[in-house]
Amino acid sequence: MANEITITTKLSVSKGNLIHAENPGTGSFTLNGSVASGGVLTVATTAGLITMGSVTTAGYSFFRNTDTTNYVEVGTGTTTFTAFMKLAAGESALLRLGTNAPSARANTLALNLQYYILSD
Repeated sequence: MANEITITTKLSVSKGNLIHAENPGTGSFTLNGSVASGGVLTVATTAGLITMGSVTTAGYSFFRNTDTTNYVEVGTGTTTFTAFMKLAAGESALLRLGTNAPSARANTLALNLQYYILSD
C-alpha cells in the first residue's frame, strides 16, 4: 500500500508588524515499516533514551510536552546531549526523526513526554 500517513500542516503568526503564514496543506506519505512505539515517558533533568521498542529505523514521530510549566528538549546522546527540538509547556511537534537513538531532557523538574514513533 501507499499513502498510509496523512499530515496537515499550517502555521500563522500575527503580532504587530510581524504577519506571516505557511500553509502547505495536507500531504500523504508511505509508511515503509509496520511497527510503532509510543506512550508517555517520564523525562528527568538528565538526558535519557526514548524507548524505541520494535522500531529499528525511526520515521515520522509525534511528541507532546504534557507539563504545564517546564520545557523539554529532544535530541541525541545521554552523556553528551545535543538537543534538536525544544517543546515549551503544552507544545507538540511532528517530525521525521533522523536518529535511531533519540533522547530527552527536562528543564527544572521531571515531566511527562507523550510520544509516538513510526518505523520508516
